[in-house]
Amino acid sequence: MPKTTAPAHPPQAMSPAELAACRRHLEQQWATQPIDTALLHRAWETAHQIAAMLYQDFGATRVAVFGSLAEKHWFTPQSDIDIVAWGMPKDNYWDAYGKVVYFDAAFHIDFVSFEKTQGLFRERVRSQAVFIQKPTEPPPRQTAACRLPISAEQGERYEINRRHLLQRINDERAKIERTLGSIAVALEDIKGVVPNHRKYIEESIAIKLTEVYEGVETIFERIARRVDRHVPDSEKWHNELLQQMAACRAERPPVISEETAARLKDLLDFRHKVRNIYSEELIYELTEAHAETIHALFARVCADLDAFAASLEKEEPSE
Repeated sequence: MPKTTAPAHPPQAMSPAELAACRRHLEQQWATQPIDTALLHRAWETAHQIAAMLYQDFGATRVAVFGSLAEKHWFTPQSDIDIVAWGMPKDNYWDAYGKVVYFDAAFHIDFVSFEKTQGLFRERVRSQAVFIQKPTEPPPRQTAACRLPISAEQGERYEINRRHLLQRINDERAKIERTLGSIAVALEDIKGVVPNHRKYIEESIAIKLTEVYEGVETIFERIARRVDRHVPDSEKWHNELLQQMAACRAERPPVISEETAARLKDLLDFRHKVRNIYSEELIYELTEAHAETIHALFARVCADLDAFAASLEKEEPSE
């Protein structure tokens, strides 16, 4: 698989003073973010109900929450409830998955078996896990929900929010990398496939290209929600979100360059075609053109995201 070597092209040069002003603005915004205790209570109620089900019906030996709900300053009405279970028999996983993710329509719930996790994601789950005891034991709701003290220093809260945002971005980047690997394999496979089977690989490549864009868009949504505090919701929200990421705001410099945004716009337009026409109407030459350049495009996106991440780093005071 080709590596996404990042070219050097920052989205927009900003002076150290301008970047510091953005960080101060964002630090103040995160410091004054209200905590919805009623929302937290409902989320933990749901998490405990799910844990009880996993223990009783699916043979889990341990259940925990991680991610947003594990750190209450990070949990918002748009946040997911992330549930992880240990020790479930393999045959129970997909039945449990279906029950968990559709458990409560009021929340978006993600579920994973710890045994299926790998690498950095596994380490993140392990480090963030807040365990929920079996129903026969007193549920430590207040202890779990108050893991992060309300009285955390402003600078500490900034660092917690920054770290969580970058973790989520890196998780999504890892997923996109895996999809890119599948595209690279498909491009090799299609060279020797018999004509009758070629269209199935073509369709697969087209779908995976849309998944790449949707993964990038998920990153942009997280930044829009956590940093900008504004996610477009009009009929043209896909385009508006892309434009928003290329714009400078009081809280941050541009997330991506204008050139990266223009190239992503081409991929967004392709995604629209794939999602809105029959597969037999796709022109493979167009699909192939995007597939051949997708690694370079993602390298540009990664370089821009790295520059954005660096802009969030607080400078140490000079001696």
